[in-house]
Amino acid sequence: MTRFGGLLRNDADIDAAEAAAWLAQHRLGTLDEVAFQTWRDEDVAHAIAFARALAMWDRVDSETPRSVRELSGRRTAAPAPDAPKGPCSRRMFLQAACAVAAVGVVAAGTTATRAYAWDSETTAVGESKTIRLPAGGVVALNTDSRLSWRVSSTERTFWIERGEVALSLPKGPNAVLHGDGRMVVLSAGRFNVRARGGALDLLVQKGMARVAGQAGSMPDSTIDARSGATSLLVSSDGAIVRRADADQVDRVTAWQHQEILFRDATLGSAVEEYNRFLVRKIVIVDRELASIPVGGRFVTSDPTAFLDAVSTGLNIRVSRSPTAYLLTR
Repeated sequence: MTRFGGLLRNDADIDAAEAAAWLAQHRLGTLDEVAFQTWRDEDVAHAIAFARALAMWDRVDSETPRSVRELSGRRTAAPAPDAPKGPCSRRMFLQAACAVAAVGVVAAGTTATRAYAWDSETTAVGESKTIRLPAGGVVALNTDSRLSWRVSSTERTFWIERGEVALSLPKGPNAVLHGDGRMVVLSAGRFNVRARGGALDLLVQKGMARVAGQAGSMPDSTIDARSGATSLLVSSDGAIVRRADADQVDRVTAWQHQEILFRDATLGSAVEEYNRFLVRKIVIVDRELASIPVGGRFVTSDPTAFLDAVSTGLNIRVSRSPTAYLLTR
């Protein structure tokens, strides 16, 4: 919470008001693009707030009666083709973006541009998706993931909001990867990144990655995978860099082939990993089973083979309920 004008206001409310002010300046033709880009890129919350303000304005504009839109003697352009669909009241927009109304943006009636818009994709539990980027390159999303990006001939920016993604980037401008408050600069190459509760778990298979120092508390770290794949864990405490052997690369990237691989794992960690892909979860009822070592390669879409191996090889009872798989002695 932040004190603002004598009142305590949520930081998200402040971000929404600032985003609305930037949108108002843009629609009135007074936007300082350098200042806007600095504000937008300094925090993922700013980029998300602006994207929401832009989408909400387009939606409200499309739902406003034509007679109201023409009161100023100007005709408002149709909303952008990718404006989100669905109900959204004018009152809701004006409450979230009061600064827009304050400067009379309704009368301005200019068309919002896609120059600052983001593309995004989300996967459900058990789902994966592959997207080809317009400027070249491929992005793959693992189960229960969300990624936003803005890619052009001069910029490649990615925000991983949750989950795990694989990036295959051709030659071009350096890519900036944001997630969990961290930022990593990537060259052309192949990368796998997973958001882990305040940290980014990055595998550099090919190319280079640079972790920018934070507030002078940690030096820059540059990782070059030309001599071999490298794993990188980026957190608020710094960056932990380790060489990744072939087994680790195989395990981390198995999901890209709809597989899951366990080597030197415990049953507890294996179940936790498998549950990322399952709507019907595996539950270890007898907790002493969690420390039993397991291994093997299985498909992510169906845990039947894994459960059969656990039952037969480890003499563990597997009971199936409508909502879970229960593991007991």
